[in-house]
Amino acid sequence: MKRIILPLLMLVALVSCNQARFSGQISGVAQDSLVLEKLNVNYAEPVDTLVTDETGKFACRISFDSSNPEFFYLNYQGRRLATLLLKKGDKVYFESDSLGNGVLSGSEESSRMMESEKEYAKINARCSYFATRLEGLPQNTRHAASLRREVSENYLKLYRSSVRYVLENPRSMTSVPVLFRKLGEMPVFNQPMDALHFRNLADSLSTIYPTSPYVRALQKEAQRREKGLSLVNKIDSVAVVGFPEIELPNIHSQKVKLSEVDAKVILLHFWTCKDGAQKLYNQDVLKPLYEKYHAKGLEIYQVALDVDKFDWAQVVKAQNMPWLNVCDIRGGSSSYLSLYNVSALPAQYLIVDGALTAEQPSSPESLKQLLSKLLK
Repeated sequence: MKRIILPLLMLVALVSCNQARFSGQISGVAQDSLVLEKLNVNYAEPVDTLVTDETGKFACRISFDSSNPEFFYLNYQGRRLATLLLKKGDKVYFESDSLGNGVLSGSEESSRMMESEKEYAKINARCSYFATRLEGLPQNTRHAASLRREVSENYLKLYRSSVRYVLENPRSMTSVPVLFRKLGEMPVFNQPMDALHFRNLADSLSTIYPTSPYVRALQKEAQRREKGLSLVNKIDSVAVVGFPEIELPNIHSQKVKLSEVDAKVILLHFWTCKDGAQKLYNQDVLKPLYEKYHAKGLEIYQVALDVDKFDWAQVVKAQNMPWLNVCDIRGGSSSYLSLYNVSALPAQYLIVDGALTAEQPSSPESLKQLLSKLLK
């Protein structure tokens, strides 16, 4: 059998066609290190350290295993200078100062994305400034109201510009990070109907990049949001129910609906059996109240947020709790937490004559007072 030896130039060509070239110049960063990171869906991983020469110039080659484009970050001393969407064959040049004020050529998508991110960064910084000024201010003053209005107006500005970017770039991977933007800790796309933006972009990009991990992650997020939207639609369609519906299994794996509880007053109680103090609360507060008011029209619908259903069931049996006990094994990921705006456990809500009351208990004492007033 004859051995076929490819010419050296052909080998070089085969290697280079699977690479992208990234070079540039950073003013004020002479003979120093830049860090190049690759976004692996949920985290950024350092892939190279680029050393600049005496004039701040740098250059590198990036290899690709597939035809899918990938996101990269160029950082200097912890500051992000550029976000890039690169694919094999690209030749990108970036010229900037050490703060990231610069221009990029060779990748139209990266250039467009960087311009959008500049606006995003400005609005984010502005809102952080207003939020910092709000800290410590009396919340009922005109000054505080003015600052909150500034934050709200900037959020709306960012949301509208982000929606516009996604709608104008439905076949560009650069729209993916736009959908996952945050303003502080709050997602910019935080409304139930935003699920449609995730689904439309996922469907569009899956026809172009069916094997991209970014697209797969986007599809999962679209599915998650669609489930939330479906739940909201179900809630909205039940006009006779004055509260978000809950349907979860009891210790016998039988699903119990909150809307089917027949009682004048329902105490909706979120808790976890992992907390000893919350188990004591069952015995010291809830049991005496249930014994006193159950015959007068009180029912307790207790939702445990525990991933271990066996442990929860054992606690329910050991404490001999006579009221309705259900469990959501999604724990802290339960969709009911956002529906009822639960920020900490335990959390309680009173439902009176089929509707959430305006006055809600904030402590064991206030709960006792409200029940004594409602169930005389």
